[in-house]
Amino acid sequence: MSDTPERIVEFAYDNITEWYLQWVERQKSPRERYTKMLLDKLPPSPSILELGCGPGIPILKMLLDHGAQVVANDISTKQIEMAKARFPKTTLVAGDMTTLTFEPGSYHGVISFYSLFHLPRSKLKAMITQIHAWLKPGGVFALNLATIDEEEIHGEFMGYGMFWSSYDVNGNRAMLTEIGFDLLHVEVLQAGDGKLGEDDPDFDAEFMWVVARKKESPI
Repeated sequence: MSDTPERIVEFAYDNITEWYLQWVERQKSPRERYTKMLLDKLPPSPSILELGCGPGIPILKMLLDHGAQVVANDISTKQIEMAKARFPKTTLVAGDMTTLTFEPGSYHGVISFYSLFHLPRSKLKAMITQIHAWLKPGGVFALNLATIDEEEIHGEFMGYGMFWSSYDVNGNRAMLTEIGFDLLHVEVLQAGDGKLGEDDPDFDAEFMWVVARKKESPI
């Protein structure tokens, strides 16, 4: 196995499928609240892209239950297979999100939770610029980012190597604004409200949660 960040992340998520499913089912997170904030700003039956869908729980299910038309992606083929078993009629795409191609203005909304900070930050701005292009004018992007100013973070996640990369809060804000997003809602929150045990992978972690809108084209 090569040790590129992409392969490190893919290998880990391919090998922790059952544990990760149990974790996302019990983990308390703002992601549902941020998904609802996004949906409340979109038209009925919106077209939505989810990047980092995992096994399809809880966000993909929430989007489909709302009547959204969803394309979902995850770097892990095993995670996509688990999502496909639950939602066989949904378009699910395995692979590195940076290799995806869609027509400009394809989506009313894009969601990406717990995934963008697995990209090398040298690729992050280009990825979010692509997301901006894929959104329709006025489209909404809900996401979370890490808050540590580190180019490379190598660690362990449930016994497997893992890779993270991040800008700090001010760097994240500046990047999103420069790309062309209006930041509608921003919070910096401790994972699990700071109450996680030391055995939880998100123990002592902090995330920046954002809802942003693509600016309307000038008339």
